[in-house]
Amino acid sequence: MPPTAYADAASTAAETALLAYDLPAPLTVSPIRLLNNAVYAVTAADDRRYALRVHRPRYRHPDHTRSELAYLDAVHDDLAAAGVRVPKPVPAKDGALTVAVPDAPTVHCDLLTWVDGHVQRPGTGLGLSGVRETGRALGHLHRAAASFTPPAGFHLPTWDARALFTEHSPYRPGPLHDLLNPADRAVFDTVADQTAELFDRLGTDPEAYGIVHHDFILLNCHPQRTTRGWSIGVIDFDETGWGHYLADLGPVLGNLSDYPHFRRLRAAFLDGYRSVRHLPTELEAHLPLLMAARHAAQCLWAAGLAHSNGSAEVDTADHIAYRMWEVRRCLAMRDDR
Repeated sequence: MPPTAYADAASTAAETALLAYDLPAPLTVSPIRLLNNAVYAVTAADDRRYALRVHRPRYRHPDHTRSELAYLDAVHDDLAAAGVRVPKPVPAKDGALTVAVPDAPTVHCDLLTWVDGHVQRPGTGLGLSGVRETGRALGHLHRAAASFTPPAGFHLPTWDARALFTEHSPYRPGPLHDLLNPADRAVFDTVADQTAELFDRLGTDPEAYGIVHHDFILLNCHPQRTTRGWSIGVIDFDETGWGHYLADLGPVLGNLSDYPHFRRLRAAFLDGYRSVRHLPTELEAHLPLLMAARHAAQCLWAAGLAHSNGSAEVDTADHIAYRMWEVRRCLAMRDDR
């Protein structure tokens, strides 16, 4: 589908979906992003704000979305009490957490409460104290996951090595034979093999394995200053699934590694995480591999984006070249800890 046609179809789906919710009119609807999903900011007549997601066609199964929303609904209040702000699902008039679009059978939508704050990065507002609170926020997400009991009919994807590195990925990348050149393929396969071995060693004990965000990056963290210091909002739970808690640290540490004072940022983040959850020191040796694994898996994400809707928002070849450069950079950190 051409990008303009996809944008028009998503906008129509958003307008149709909003009819299913009991929001005071008139509504102001503004597009935020058209990439993985189409996301819209919705402001109701009472000035309350929401985020409406129109899920990418032929990508995520509605059962996964409903399970993600049920999980967010269950953990929202406990996380709020800990100072971590996450969206809360808004039921439709009929009580459903997702809305089907009659004229677009492959599309489903949902509505979430708005999470205030905005993205900040080291050097542009996010100092060591903010990074520490970001680590603390992830620790609380994992603690909430560990205490959550899935109800009947609860289904989420599993982010194991098969999902991260093969065409069976939830990203639905399509055939992989032309995805990487031979040199990149050799590095990719090495990361895949080593990650699979690490996951086997970590096991699936509840201390090591549970529900993970899987896309915990600076872009999805919304820090906000309060009289008590930083409050961290976390958004974009689209990839919520079963996985290893340690791997959930890889994406954001990959972000922080872009900065020259990475060692201090890393120490602050891990200190914040450890203020909530135990993290054995010996596991830190695996973090560069898991940072590399995140970048390698994003090659499949880019391929899946093009495969499912032909989005022109990402140049697949350029994105994969960038990710494989990052894979090599992260692997080199194993000798520079």
